[in-house]
Amino acid sequence: MARHIVIGTAGHVDHGKTTLVKALTGIETDTMKEEKKRGLTINLGFAYLDLPNGQRVGIVDVPGHEKFIKNMVAGLPGINMVLLVIDANEGVMPQTIEHLDILTLLGVKEFLIVLTKIDTVDEELRELVREDIREQLAGTAAAEADIVETDAITGRGIPELIQKIQDMTAEVPEAGDDGDGRMNIDRVFSVKGFGTVVTGTLLDGSVAVGDDLYVYPGCRKVRIRNIQNHEQNVTKAEPRQRTALNLANIAKEDLTRGDVLSTSDALEPTWMLDVKVTCLDHSPVSIGLWDRVRLLIGTREVMARVVPIGTESIEPGEEGFLQLRMEQEQVVVKERDHFILRTFSPMHTIAGGEVLDANPKKHRRFKSDVLERLRARDEGNTDEIIADFLHHKSSPFTTKDEIIAYTHLDGSDIDIALEQLLAEAVIRETPLGYIHEEAYKTWRAKALQLLLDYHRQYPLRPGMPGSEFRSRLSKKLPEKEMQALITMMISDQCCRTEGQIVAASRFKVSFTDAQKKARQKLEKALDVSGYTPMKIDELLAMDKQAGTVLDAMKDTTVLFLTAEYVISKVWYDKAVAALIGYFKDHETIELSDFRDLLQSNRKASLLLLDYMDVQHVTKRLDNHRVPGEAIKGALS
Repeated sequence: MARHIVIGTAGHVDHGKTTLVKALTGIETDTMKEEKKRGLTINLGFAYLDLPNGQRVGIVDVPGHEKFIKNMVAGLPGINMVLLVIDANEGVMPQTIEHLDILTLLGVKEFLIVLTKIDTVDEELRELVREDIREQLAGTAAAEADIVETDAITGRGIPELIQKIQDMTAEVPEAGDDGDGRMNIDRVFSVKGFGTVVTGTLLDGSVAVGDDLYVYPGCRKVRIRNIQNHEQNVTKAEPRQRTALNLANIAKEDLTRGDVLSTSDALEPTWMLDVKVTCLDHSPVSIGLWDRVRLLIGTREVMARVVPIGTESIEPGEEGFLQLRMEQEQVVVKERDHFILRTFSPMHTIAGGEVLDANPKKHRRFKSDVLERLRARDEGNTDEIIADFLHHKSSPFTTKDEIIAYTHLDGSDIDIALEQLLAEAVIRETPLGYIHEEAYKTWRAKALQLLLDYHRQYPLRPGMPGSEFRSRLSKKLPEKEMQALITMMISDQCCRTEGQIVAASRFKVSFTDAQKKARQKLEKALDVSGYTPMKIDELLAMDKQAGTVLDAMKDTTVLFLTAEYVISKVWYDKAVAALIGYFKDHETIELSDFRDLLQSNRKASLLLLDYMDVQHVTKRLDNHRVPGEAIKGALS
């Protein structure tokens, strides 16, 4: 994959950023007329420079304070270095410092200081300005940055600046292409003959013509019709490229700045973010509980409330953890995305940082385990990040692909971490993926409690029906995962299964002597009754323990055909066997035939056939029955 490099400009208003970019590239970046003439292009605030070595680099020119902040946040993941532009007549100004602060908060580390308009001042003043720059930028990310003197009008210093840019870009590492393609939309427009066009900086992965993308929020599916980079049609766009996408299946009115495009349909909008934040030294305010802030993230600005974690507030010059809670709209971001915080009114930049968890739960502010988790994420501890992800997932099992998608870590690093976690018995490996030991214990404890409560309520039943157990344990868990959990619990001797019944391993049905006598009475009566179902009331009248005992016999030795009638399971199984034998010689059976087959009466036979219909032993068609799915195997 080719190396894609983007350079940003920063500096005080009227210090010559746009003029400098034009001198470097020949492109006027702040004219709408030029942009409209080009049509499907991406030149608004953007130019490109062909270096002597043939490398083409992009340049983001963002004049103006407000526009600088929003566009810089939007384009940050693609920016490799920044030209900090300073007018030789004025030197370092307040906005110079503010822009530098913001870029530092957003994680930019490579700076090149460009002193402009040097032909308008004498050498003595230039020397004073250089000294002032070193003094005022001491202790900042640009403290050791080289200074290149230029004059965009006369062309002085421009070749030296281009050479310096080439030298610095040679050190830029190649961008990775190991994630889902993602782009924060910073502009939407329509071009006659093309349709809807969006622009932005491509993040994480690549996209190609013909690819399907998903628009967030809403996860609406669209298709890429055409791609442009630097005014040229291309078939593929790669990470860190400034990109224009011509989209099919969506109108311009259905998109807006701040929307997110992704090749993945699994991104989750969120109302909350866990973040690491740095409060500026000269912030006019500290960051306290429930403060209302403007969150600039991606290309979106949203209102949020602040919840400091582990502290009452974060003071100017301090770092700390926050949970940001959106007020009116969700955001779609990923871990390690950068952001800026500004006060609501009047607007001042006060802090910035990066996302540690893009879909957290609400936290108690001073819980030690919450702080430990955030510190692990901040430090990039692979073992702890993976363990935390598995521990707090809503579903029990996690595949390696899910871990990669969540952590954005290299697969080999994840393999090493998983081996370590398995060796330490922090996690288990199963056919469905990995499960955290503590998460499994939570599921196991819940399951065991369900069973013990059931056994206390029904002490003479052998266990809980499997369907009821699954439903009460979790209605959302897929059957495959539910069965895997049950298999693990059986292996751990937490529970056992008997047919469709689930029971705690140590549970045993224990009849009293009186209950044993009652059971004998009921079994004898049902056996004598044979194919003729008995009324429940008749059985209950036989013994004062009959109700408890009959309930214990349900679905094991006694079948409840209706709410009123029951039959011995032995006699029911004989009826099914007789029916199977009949169907081997006949395609259908009528009620009268079944009555004769059992030598029973019409009412008893109808009760049995209706129950068999429910059990799929038979299937009713008009006035006769045919074999049901439950016995077709016995007939083949």
